[in-house]
Amino acid sequence: MMRKILLVVASLWSVCTASHAQDRAECERIVHLVAEAVGAGSIEGVEPFLAPGFMFSGQEGDRARSVMKLLVEQLDDRVERIEMLRAERTERGLELVCAFTYAGALGRKEATFLFDGKNRLERLELFPMRVETLPEEEDAFVGPSSGRLDVPVRRLGNLLAATAFLDGRERTFIIDNGAPRLMLNSSRYGTDRDTAALRISSSKGVNSSIGGMDIVEVSEFDFHGIRAERRRFLAFDMSHLEQETEIFGLLGYEVYKDWDLLFDYEGGTLTLLDPTVTDACVASLTGGRPVTEVPIEMEGHIACVEACIGERMLRLGIDCGAGADLLDDRLWESLRPALTGRRETTLTGADAEARRVRSAKVKRLKIGDREFRRVPTVFNDMSHLNRSLKRGLDGLIGFPILSGQKTVLSYRSGRLIFLP
Repeated sequence: MMRKILLVVASLWSVCTASHAQDRAECERIVHLVAEAVGAGSIEGVEPFLAPGFMFSGQEGDRARSVMKLLVEQLDDRVERIEMLRAERTERGLELVCAFTYAGALGRKEATFLFDGKNRLERLELFPMRVETLPEEEDAFVGPSSGRLDVPVRRLGNLLAATAFLDGRERTFIIDNGAPRLMLNSSRYGTDRDTAALRISSSKGVNSSIGGMDIVEVSEFDFHGIRAERRRFLAFDMSHLEQETEIFGLLGYEVYKDWDLLFDYEGGTLTLLDPTVTDACVASLTGGRPVTEVPIEMEGHIACVEACIGERMLRLGIDCGAGADLLDDRLWESLRPALTGRRETTLTGADAEARRVRSAKVKRLKIGDREFRRVPTVFNDMSHLNRSLKRGLDGLIGFPILSGQKTVLSYRSGRLIFLP
């Protein structure tokens, strides 16, 4: 009888051990998936295995997922080797401590994984870091009571530059409605970088996510009466944008989101209009002549419009910070009949990354009833940008389209208006 009991106990112990081994094997598989996610720059393959209350570097839930997603996108590294250092069963679940050896500057870092009873990743510390994030502030900027602000602008290449006061001193900024925020040039408005803190953001460049960011506090900012005080802003190195002019940052969407924008490249003016006076302003400028008016749809901070190239309908973002029009590289072959002068060139975005891309002139691009001919266009992979968008974009329209005539971008009424 005693032998039979011992056999039963031994059998149960064997079953439990096998179960534990199976759990650990599944957890180790997820560790490898995390390493693969770093190399791919995307956590898509890991997300199904995250616990509902997932924690990452002090963040929890949806915020933890967002921070992990942004970090992985911006690390620009890969894991060359994984060493399993120790495993421990705690009250909360199985904890695995591994050493990840990265191919780049990170080198060898310990990572801690905590799994719950369902083999879901409950907590991850990829390496020691402190995460700093900026809060979303809906009313960060206070505008003047005037219904119209005429802002003198000048061209820097194919970009528009204007002045603003930063801590009481007049500085030059690039106007870039494709950027979500006011962003500062850390090479001009520098801080003592805290190497223990990791700054990440949801900002995207043409070629990649923008990494290496700092967060700095500004005492006072004034853009022709649009003001902010005691605000923290993102800062990254924009020295590659400078030639003979010192650039102190980008004036992004949040600065003028409550205004309609009238672009006049030839006249050297950007007019900010209270939405209630936009129609009257357009009428006075056109003298009753017909305009081209098409609807826009907001995708986060990006205004999107439908355009036609050949027989293809495309969804394009409106970005005055784009010196050339941009189309997704996947369209290169399908649009071949609509292109001329196909060649390779170099594209450098706000992230300072330069890469070889394909370029051409689009024979005809039509927005509403307005047709644009021989439009300079570059083709590049836009998947990094589209990952953060709901519907995604086929490309961007910038200087070649906006500079051809006076153009009104009305955020409030959802219209893009081309004047005669």
